Amino acid sequence: MGEGVLLSLDLGVAAGVEPGEEALLSAAVDLETLGVEPAQIEQRQVGFWVRDRLPDGQTVPVPAQAEILAEAQGGVKLTWLAPRSASGPRRVSLEIAERGYGRALPFPAVQVLPDANDRVWISHDNRNLLGYCYSGQYRKPFFYPVNGPGGRSVTRLGHPRDFSGGHDHHRSLWIEHENVNDVSFETEHLHFYAGTDSPLVGIGRIAHNSFLRQEDGPVYARLEMALDWVSHEGEVLLSEFRRVRVYPLAGGEQLIDFDLTFEPQVEQVTFGQSTFGILAARVAHSLESGRGGGRILNARGALNEEGVHRQKAEWCDYSGSISPNETNGIAILGHPVNHHHPHTWHVRDDGWMCAAPFARHAKKLHSGESLSFRFRVFVHAGDDGARIAARYAEFVQPARVSVGEKG
Repeated sequence: MGEGVLLSLDLGVAAGVEPGEEALLSAAVDLETLGVEPAQIEQRQVGFWVRDRLPDGQTVPVPAQAEILAEAQGGVKLTWLAPRSASGPRRVSLEIAERGYGRALPFPAVQVLPDANDRVWISHDNRNLLGYCYSGQYRKPFFYPVNGPGGRSVTRLGHPRDFSGGHDHHRSLWIEHENVNDVSFETEHLHFYAGTDSPLVGIGRIAHNSFLRQEDGPVYARLEMALDWVSHEGEVLLSEFRRVRVYPLAGGEQLIDFDLTFEPQVEQVTFGQSTFGILAARVAHSLESGRGGGRILNARGALNEEGVHRQKAEWCDYSGSISPNETNGIAILGHPVNHHHPHTWHVRDDGWMCAAPFARHAKKLHSGESLSFRFRVFVHAGDDGARIAARYAEFVQPARVSVGEKG
């Protein structure tokens, strides 16, 4: 089994990032170079450590997580978190542990924990980070709570001051769109459109169909699921494949990656022009930029509803007090591969934030076509825009890691 693999990386400290703050890294390595078989990885017979050097000269093993690359036969993707360093480029060694041969495998500290009432938790070291609720009693699945470093959810269920039920569908963090073939997959109250020129004819349902994967790991946990977008008449308009990865960071922060793929199940599907959808959040009451005293900030430096609403930007952040002496926030980062990037943002000072790629243009998909989106959610301490910008840069242009062998 190969033990002589070197990884070369350059993790200079980005603007706004403190030395030692974790960087999310990955590298593709040939299985032949590693001397392992795919089955050994799938069955967790082997594990991986990256031995990194600290500023004081000591070396520490950092766990790495392996994923077989379907698109690259004979390849594996290794992912780990490494401290940034002001010292510039450096080389680290990859060590392989084999079950039953003396060297401990990395413990899967990030776990998927099924719960009652059609809910699963993503937990790290026995602390729940993210809940996924897929119960059929709701018209679409959602993620709640979304716990931040302060130990409380940075999101909430529903509008804090609307007691009519008109915002009951604002459940924390979720996927939606207001108009798909004139069926709403956003609002759950069509009567609010009575007397308007809205083309909507019914209320649809996003139905969780099945889990395709639930994976624990030392670096991240992964959920993959199949969902159906079903019209008010029971017709499946879209199939959605949703891939979610949760990366716990130091201090209780977390990164949540969403990879979404939509495929029409009818001859043609139209995502109508709307600012409601695709990825939406209702933040905690105390984070609101109106009554809560919080702040909305986009990548262009604009602030709050007045400056951010209906404007394009690469990312948007909502931050505020999560406790009397602590600030937390939630930032949504859109990837450049997305349709109509940079997105338009629909935000309100009352706690609403939505990445809206169809805000200015509709999008038609025909049978056999597909549409994909990539988002990263950064749940963070403080409200430092420079740190969010650094995470965005990491998302769209990850640090290059080259693979070699020890001489």
